[in-house]
Amino acid sequence: MFSRWLRHSANSGVSPDAAAVRGRVEEQGVTLDSPQLRTLDRLEEAATRSLYLWGGVGRGKSWLLAEYFALLPEPAKQRLHFHAFLGRLHTALVADPAHAEQVLSGYCAESRVLLFDEFHLHDVADAHLLNRWLPRALAGGLRILATSNYPPQHLLPDPLFHEAALPTIRAIESVFHVIELTGSRDYRSLSTDGGNPLSGWTRDRSAVEVPRAAQSVPLGRGGRQLAVEVSEDGTLVAPFSRLCEEPLSVQDHLVLARRWRRWFVTEVPAVDTMHRESVQRWANLVDVLYDERVDVVFQAEGALPPGSALTDRVRDASRFASRLHHLARRPFLNSQNS
Repeated sequence: MFSRWLRHSANSGVSPDAAAVRGRVEEQGVTLDSPQLRTLDRLEEAATRSLYLWGGVGRGKSWLLAEYFALLPEPAKQRLHFHAFLGRLHTALVADPAHAEQVLSGYCAESRVLLFDEFHLHDVADAHLLNRWLPRALAGGLRILATSNYPPQHLLPDPLFHEAALPTIRAIESVFHVIELTGSRDYRSLSTDGGNPLSGWTRDRSAVEVPRAAQSVPLGRGGRQLAVEVSEDGTLVAPFSRLCEEPLSVQDHLVLARRWRRWFVTEVPAVDTMHRESVQRWANLVDVLYDERVDVVFQAEGALPPGSALTDRVRDASRFASRLHHLARRPFLNSQNS
């Protein structure tokens, strides 16, 4: 069965070689480290196979694979946040349960290459959904490029539910070219703004007190609306409570991030006073803002929380802390940030 998927999912298109990707990033003034150079060679070895690139936080996985993706000549390609993709697939199935097979087979069938940011599984329902979609997508010739902080065998790590992810794990290990990006440097931990290391994190309320007008934003289906404010220069201004204490989804955050490219998130409380659900929603929001390259300022009651304050309160705490700290340092002044 896996050999059949492999035959169909190996596209006939051309993939960029390591020298082309290296030249592209060097034009941006970036010098690749040794693990990244080795990874480029592995990407070239993969030819047109699907790719699963994993490693520690901040090593350059998403950034490097995005540069590779940008050079792919295939026009029918798209980059998606993995959990937003799963959310939309779930919505499509709920909307048309009588034609589930057609929905699964046709979902993203217009694309020949998909790039997934943050491929990870923590929800058993997501695992079952992926088990249904992935074989159909591979059999249809879709090439998948994915980054993750987890090796395939550690997806859905909860031992009570890990078995639910085994079909997907076996598909990845059999069909994908699996590459580990090693190295010990977390590039997101490095300051990039020339001496003001926390320009995106402030305890000063006056810093975000700008003239703004109220707006009501439609979110998805069902007529849901979110009340926000927008400043005269087009900056979204919203309190933490509205974004992270109300039941907003990743898809809701994406709607906002794609509409406004500058944000003020106000009144961020101390982590130890937050409900666990709010911390997780904050982590989801940070993923979206980071992946969508949104410039954000957090106005908070306290100092930027260290990673140790988040460890027991949120899934994938190391990635959350790394991305949050990098957002606080205005990472988009430097492109090597994933």
